[in-house]
Amino acid sequence: MNKQIKLVGVDLDGTLLNDQKMISATDTETLKILGKKGIVRVLATGRSLFKVKEVLRSDLPIDYVVFSSGGGVYDWKNGDLLQSEHFDQGIAKNVCKHLLASNYNFFVYKPIPDNNLFYYHKGAGECREFSNYLERHKGDFSQLNNCEQSFDTGQFMAIVPNDDVLFERLKSEIHADCKGVRVVRATSPVNSLFTWIEIFPEAVSKGHGLKWLCDKLYIDYKTTLGIGNDFNDLDMFEFVEYPYLLENGVDNLKQIYKSVALTNNESGFSKVIELFSLI
Repeated sequence: MNKQIKLVGVDLDGTLLNDQKMISATDTETLKILGKKGIVRVLATGRSLFKVKEVLRSDLPIDYVVFSSGGGVYDWKNGDLLQSEHFDQGIAKNVCKHLLASNYNFFVYKPIPDNNLFYYHKGAGECREFSNYLERHKGDFSQLNNCEQSFDTGQFMAIVPNDDVLFERLKSEIHADCKGVRVVRATSPVNSLFTWIEIFPEAVSKGHGLKWLCDKLYIDYKTTLGIGNDFNDLDMFEFVEYPYLLENGVDNLKQIYKSVALTNNESGFSKVIELFSLI
């Protein structure tokens, strides 16, 4: 496939990272080759910038990071935060009240760049994914007292069982009760039996972050390639000209988008790049 590509956006967990949270030597070399060809390399991830830096070396050959599912854009080479989004406080309070009234297990994250820190609320019923999340983030959180407090945030996240019908119902309820929001579905990277319902300001998405970069760098949208594996890559797929999934991608999405027969543990990212004759 001989297409002109000027920007490659790639998801991190389950796509560029293998299951050991490492990037293969093959994929690292592919990133270097793309850079030599003048192709802009962008990580598009749901992780906060803090969590991105936990798993990546500072000399990784990439150019930009669209992090927190598009909530922020970071210049990897120069170490500059280029753009960030957060909720209007009135909208944030309304979302908080809805989640409390619905008895969700949920988190409220502090604004970028400190969104590795958060408040939590334990809702109805036991949820081991919720408890495990708190265990993994010891020292990063405090308990949410109520929604009347004045707080700034750019993201909420609730944890529910992984069920298509349940997610669509809860998404509809959130949109009906809370204006000015975007609801994003992500399969838990730790336990696939659970879904993370992420709630952002309406303009925030991986696709929005990539569009912002294209406009800044004067890159034609039709020269963009996006590679991912999960529901939270949908906005990226809808924006880029050429969307691709890896073999470990969600089956529902593979019925809609093209995919390759290699997983994140088999350098599937490089296989997609090879299809476009870029390596």
